[in-house]
Amino acid sequence: MERRFGDRAEIAYYDISKPEMRSEHADVVDAIREAGLIYPVTLIGESVVSDGAVSYPAILRAVDTVLAEQGALSGQAE
Repeated sequence: MERRFGDRAEIAYYDISKPEMRSEHADVVDAIREAGLIYPVTLIGESVVSDGAVSYPAILRAVDTVLAEQGALSGQAE
């Protein structure tokens, strides 16, 4: 990930089997439960990329898309 995106993207892993993580991220845990998603759940920002399995290619595509959209938006502001 770092090789492809450098410092433009970062990975954060939250093991919600740990009580402190469940309480710290209770809003996300509740939203996942309400949506009926299956762990593991991969999010980019607040958007679900996948659930039930981790798909590295799907993550890379989603990060590419988000960064491209951010680049387009910052280009429009100039």
